[in-house]
Amino acid sequence: MPPTTVSTHERAKRGVIAGWSPSTTRRLTKWLYSVEADGLTGFGYAVTLTMRDTPPDRTTLDRAFRSLMKRYDRMGVIRLQWVMEMQRRGTPHFHLAIYTPQELPKRGWELIEHWLELAEPWGASWASQKVKPMTDVNGWFGYVSKHASRSVGHYQRQGMPPGWEKTGRLWGVRGEWPLASEPMRFDLSREAWFRYRRMLRAYRLDSARRERDPKMRATRIASARRMLSAPDRKASEVRGASEWVPQHVQVAWLGLLADQGHEIAQILPEALEEPTDSILVRRLQRTFHEGLTDVA
Repeated sequence: MPPTTVSTHERAKRGVIAGWSPSTTRRLTKWLYSVEADGLTGFGYAVTLTMRDTPPDRTTLDRAFRSLMKRYDRMGVIRLQWVMEMQRRGTPHFHLAIYTPQELPKRGWELIEHWLELAEPWGASWASQKVKPMTDVNGWFGYVSKHASRSVGHYQRQGMPPGWEKTGRLWGVRGEWPLASEPMRFDLSREAWFRYRRMLRAYRLDSARRERDPKMRATRIASARRMLSAPDRKASEVRGASEWVPQHVQVAWLGLLADQGHEIAQILPEALEEPTDSILVRRLQRTFHEGLTDVA
């Protein structure tokens, strides 16, 4: 289902977490984008844990979830990130990215077994759980693109489970994650920005067409084709794009734009006296020959 366009989220009292808020979503998105995907060692699994019935309160669910984390620790899980969202009927479910040192013999379904034992009081069943190996970096990109694109208005981030007074924490991280430093920022001309957006759309379409699952392939292609569209033409012209693209691909795009004569300048933090020493900057410096124009 597509996300809703109008949020029904109500601001909670300070100190009480009662559902997703814009700030919660921003913090999650910022963290997801900070992960250096190339440094994700081990074998990854994208997992969805569901239950038929709603636990009486968050405290009860927390006890089961903490027990689940302890079981995963004993399995040797090296890192884990989780998100709690709501089904349309209000029952919570979890999305997780889990990494283990070696590939699991049952392709990740061992992770589901532990959940079914703990969530049995709430009618958790095999048929309602999902686990998918993330076989390469693109697996992480796919996980992130789904969760980073959901705003507080998405139906899975609306309201609270029936009878609950608070939802508590809605996402968390365990283990060591390879995190990037402060993001780099560039100023592109209007023409370069439009060209960049078309490159991004073509990249997304190509990635979608490589999807093995026919149903998912059709959904991803449709999403990629309309990613820059908006009912209002003026809004469409300035519509931003928030997508995961490997750094080497970004380098190639910016280098191509520079070769075509487009203006690109790096925007540096005021406290940074020297240009950032990175593959991206060095590639662009070689492309420009005369170097980048630094903007303090």
